Amino acid sequence: MIKPRVLIVGAGALGLTTAYHLQLAGAGLAFLVRPHRMEALSRPQRLYSYSDHDIKTLASYDVFTSPADLEGHDFDFVLLTLDGATCRSDQGVATLSELGKVLAGSGSVMIINGVGVGLYEHVKETTGLAEKNLLEGTMTMFAYQVRSPGTPLPSPEHLDLHNSADIAYLKFADGVGFYVTSKPKRASKAFSDLYSRCGVATCKRMPRSVYVMSSSMFFAFTVASELNGWQGTDALVADKALWHLSCSAQREIVGLKRFGLAGKLASKLLTDDRLEKMQRGSDRKAGAMGFTDFNRFHHGGKVLAQDIQILENCVALGEGEGRSMSATKSLLERWRENRSSTASAN
Repeated sequence: MIKPRVLIVGAGALGLTTAYHLQLAGAGLAFLVRPHRMEALSRPQRLYSYSDHDIKTLASYDVFTSPADLEGHDFDFVLLTLDGATCRSDQGVATLSELGKVLAGSGSVMIINGVGVGLYEHVKETTGLAEKNLLEGTMTMFAYQVRSPGTPLPSPEHLDLHNSADIAYLKFADGVGFYVTSKPKRASKAFSDLYSRCGVATCKRMPRSVYVMSSSMFFAFTVASELNGWQGTDALVADKALWHLSCSAQREIVGLKRFGLAGKLASKLLTDDRLEKMQRGSDRKAGAMGFTDFNRFHHGGKVLAQDIQILENCVALGEGEGRSMSATKSLLERWRENRSSTASAN
């Protein structure tokens, strides 16, 4: 049996954690990273698992520092782990363009791990790859680079082990480690089957509209949490005006015409109470790491620019459909005012 080959663009928490599971599944791995990451990847990577408080090891992979170096190498899948804002930056556009030239005609399937409306179209246009060679999908586990400022931390008895690792991650009890869109069908099934062979987590497939809809609506919650100071679900729900505004923004987003009947139904069914129950369910799932602790680090800092950009894109899309998007715009305006006052105070 020929070993599937996977190229991972970026070697952050998402890339390394996904690589570990793909290695368990029998895939051959390679990373495309900036030159300064070469030294860190010159040794096996250590991953601390919150689920069993154990160290996992990722080893035996190739490392490239330029898309030009990929010439002559074949990959079944290319995981693009750059977030949406990075993909749209000058450096991101240059990387995508170069990757598109290298991968043209190769049959490689690129999996876009960033989320939000418009990102698929941006990557497709910039790389020039055909729809049959593009999937969307991302890791569902929580993961971060150890020793980064503001990360969650385990209980004291596990702290030394945690601090000896490069990456820390939490696998949820449902065992799902990755989602991909269900089309193109052949590529989707091939990656899902490959990932699920790791034996410790599974990859699930979902309709593209549902995937983009569910991921996009989440950022109304993260921006509201930022405004609430990342105090947690109880405090956010207690701020009734802000909680209702974030819920209204989520309903506006799922109700966009591009999400079809599923979105229309969701906009009716996702009441404030139902969204609160969903949020408390997420709190329970992430108990070992802390849902708020992780999102404060990740969405309150690392990918905050992406979150804001996604909401802005949703507003533009909604207004193009003749919708007011008043709640989403109000949420963004409150965030900008808060950002401005914080900057002035400092």
